[in-house]
Amino acid sequence: MNIFDLKQQGLSYREIARETGHSRNTVHKYLRDGASSKPIETKPQRNSKLDPYKSEVDRLVSEGLLSVPAIMSRIVPLGYTGKESI
Repeated sequence: MNIFDLKQQGLSYREIARETGHSRNTVHKYLRDGASSKPIETKPQRNSKLDPYKSEVDRLVSEGLLSVPAIMSRIVPLGYTGKESI
């Protein structure tokens, strides 16, 4: 969805910026210049290294395992290569 569609839906500059991943100034510039500017499309979201392990982390948390080192010790053997902080 481009910024013109989002503005037509009633979103504010800040909400459009959050949705598209662009700065408020960029959103304002394209809306101000109208059709003379190329519309900005929403950026695709990047996947996290943790995404493949989310179900396992959710299961561990639901079992009451809340410490990061303990969760890390369970998902590293499954192949997780990230760090403790994302």
